[in-house]
Amino acid sequence: MQTGRMLRLFPLMLLSTGLGGCEWWAQRQADKLAQSPETQAKVKALVAKSLKQLSPVQSGGFWLGDFGVLMDDHAKQNDIAPGANAKPGDNLPFTIDEDNKPPKWVELDGFSIQQYKVTYGDFDVYVAANALPVHPPQGKDDVFHRIWNRARTADDVPAGVSWQQAKGYCQWLGKVAGLPFELPTEAQWEYAASNRTNSYRHPFPTKTGLLEMGKTHPTFQQKKALLGKGALYPVGRYAASPLGLHDLVGDGFEWMNDWYAADSYRHGPAKNPKGPASGSEKVLRGMPVDEDFVAFRHLTRYHNDPAVSLSHDGKKTFPFVWESFRCALNQPPSKAQTK
Repeated sequence: MQTGRMLRLFPLMLLSTGLGGCEWWAQRQADKLAQSPETQAKVKALVAKSLKQLSPVQSGGFWLGDFGVLMDDHAKQNDIAPGANAKPGDNLPFTIDEDNKPPKWVELDGFSIQQYKVTYGDFDVYVAANALPVHPPQGKDDVFHRIWNRARTADDVPAGVSWQQAKGYCQWLGKVAGLPFELPTEAQWEYAASNRTNSYRHPFPTKTGLLEMGKTHPTFQQKKALLGKGALYPVGRYAASPLGLHDLVGDGFEWMNDWYAADSYRHGPAKNPKGPASGSEKVLRGMPVDEDFVAFRHLTRYHNDPAVSLSHDGKKTFPFVWESFRCALNQPPSKAQTK
């Protein structure tokens, strides 16, 4: 008799707690969905797709940062990549930035990197498998939620996320795949975007090294049509880099694993640099969505708070709609991948 009374009171007890009956029920349903055969099948399919859409990046060395000061007229005319012993001369840099100078010769182990940015459709699987809140967040008709509603225009649009969400996805992908997936370091990203070398004749990370509007990047009219009222456009619409990577400079930013420091190149190690041990902001690579395409943009560093995006009047927090990511597989590429 006492047991039955307690069972009848249990829902009322939940309502009187901070959890609340509706929240408790929603979380219970999310937990059930995470374990369902349908969700597990989606996880399996996502792992298979992720492994198939990897580009191998062989080990090697290159100049991390703006290597323009290493390129004299002879090197430029003959497209000679500066070697490890190259010295700065009276040559002009390629960018106006200060935090990518002086360039540093670094050596990287081989790895693989995803050819496409992670999309909202991909991120849905991660959310469902881990019983996480729906993303983008849904709720009231306020500025915050209206921005998110405009961000997700399709499942194949890059997922706008915070750094921690990106980190969690890559680590989860590694867990379910049984492989060392992680967010790429900025050295890995720049090495891959540069096609493993420093080339004066490749100011853009494209197969020709040039900007070909309508082929490698959207024209103004194409971009306007693709974006509509959204923030980013679907992945893979334009030609890939020599290593098969899409949308490296365009379609928003990408989170890196590194903490940001303006002088990290100067003080970082020469072998597999990973950025400083701590900091207040994380590194972003890519380019802003509202700026023109500029040569050697893949050498430019950006940074932002990993947890809080731009604030308005110190009160409202706005979402990371322009900040997506791709994951890296931190193990040497197999012979099968490189054939």
